Amino acid sequence: MLETNRLILRPMKSEDSLNLFLLNQDPEVLQWTGDQASHNLADAQRILTDHVYPQFQLYKMGRFAVLLKDGTWLGWCGLKYFPETNEVDLGYRFMKKYWGQGYATEACEACLEYGFEVLKIKKIIARAMPQNLPSIKVLQKLKMTYSGLKNDSHYPGGYVIYELSAEDYRKCKNS
Repeated sequence: MLETNRLILRPMKSEDSLNLFLLNQDPEVLQWTGDQASHNLADAQRILTDHVYPQFQLYKMGRFAVLLKDGTWLGWCGLKYFPETNEVDLGYRFMKKYWGQGYATEACEACLEYGFEVLKIKKIIARAMPQNLPSIKVLQKLKMTYSGLKNDSHYPGGYVIYELSAEDYRKCKNS
């Protein structure tokens, strides 16, 4: 579990499947993900079982549920390891009504600290669609550096990649 001034980030639980389902129903959220809407609650539970839980079991990282300290569920944020490319990806997704309030930046900062200070990761990347300027702004606030555009059929128009090394993270943190 991670904690910030306003947030609690904890591993997802089965009871998060309803909120995950609702999050993955919003077309305004999905326009930035390349994902399809969940068909039912079982789809959301399958995401947890097949994708989220194994990351924590295998790599001690994953997508955390993000909650206000009063227990309000905002969305998710966390690190995901891709063994096929040996990359660690920082990702997040929030309910639309919580956009623009600094929660993504705050949650991402906690995840970066966890990744670099606890897990001793050497480099963390993040992806965003080039048109998703608010997410790109979050990545820039995190002092991540643009490293290119990658075409991918999953993301219409491709996606931009930002990255941050452990060394640069520590420099930024100490300045």
